[in-house]
Amino acid sequence: MRRKGGAELHVLLLAGGSGTRFWPLSRSRRPKQFLALGGREALIVETWKRVRRLVDPARIRVLAPSALAAAVRRALPELPRSGLIVEPSPRDTAPALALGCATIARRDPSAVAAVFPTDHVVRDVPAFLRSVRVAVRAAESGALVCLGVRPDRPATGFGYLNCARVPRGVRPVPVRRFVEKPDPARARRFLRSGRYLWNAGMFVWRVDRFLGELERTAPRVLRAVDGHLEGRAGAWARAPRISVDYAVMERASRVEVVPLDAGWDDVGSWDAAARLRAASGAGAGGHVLIDSEGSVVFADRRVVALVDVPGVVVVDTEDAVLVVARDRAERVREVVRALERSGRRNLL
Repeated sequence: MRRKGGAELHVLLLAGGSGTRFWPLSRSRRPKQFLALGGREALIVETWKRVRRLVDPARIRVLAPSALAAAVRRALPELPRSGLIVEPSPRDTAPALALGCATIARRDPSAVAAVFPTDHVVRDVPAFLRSVRVAVRAAESGALVCLGVRPDRPATGFGYLNCARVPRGVRPVPVRRFVEKPDPARARRFLRSGRYLWNAGMFVWRVDRFLGELERTAPRVLRAVDGHLEGRAGAWARAPRISVDYAVMERASRVEVVPLDAGWDDVGSWDAAARLRAASGAGAGGHVLIDSEGSVVFADRRVVALVDVPGVVVVDTEDAVLVVARDRAERVREVVRALERSGRRNLL
């Protein structure tokens, strides 16, 4: 994608993660993006197919830790050999995006980079593409652009972007401030106000603008990344562990947001996965649910039967079974921590 007189677009896909929220189906070497939670294909494959409608494979790069490099290669056979950027160790999103953008800048200093996680669901791909193209135009003129999802419920699991007002259409508006995950009362106020969007963790910017802001707001991150790319031993380990929101976006000049109305879901828990399963019309999937309203089963090895067990998620795998109340799905992380403490790392 290159507009007449515009910069060339590159795509940066984020493929990290620890696999804790979707245990036991996900594990440390198979985090959420390698699961088919939104349909028939793994989320990373669905993401790849979406961004292929923006650019060709030569301009797609995937950022992944070394432990997931082989899994990325298997999932994305079209990815060019030079398209995989390996993080030596997880340092949070600011160092990761700095590494990705610096790598792109060495090939094309005037490039625009679009950054997307690989573990999200987007149901309306044409709408997604429209928002990205609007964001690219804003980025070409110098804005650091977020894609912000119009909230449909008072969610407490997302950060929010505060705007003077949210436009009805798809056009960029300035971000006034970033707001951390709110409590339920604040989330309800945000929803009623019409001035907030969910921060979806998707960004579009010129790589030179992003790296320039990073040099001003978080120079230690940039020094560590430059040192790593120049081959200096131990340079990467000196990068602070910090998110891109804290390191750059909350302190940058000219941050804008483009609304995204594309059936987006970050699939943040088994409850969200159950919601997707219900929305897809997949039904019980051959399992037997009697008087168990709101319950969902993820299993393909055997038939699971529930009787008078409403509102739970059941996940059945070869070596573990999870049963969790849907409204307590975030506590799955506690199971992972308990297994870590007991030394049963074979289950992680």
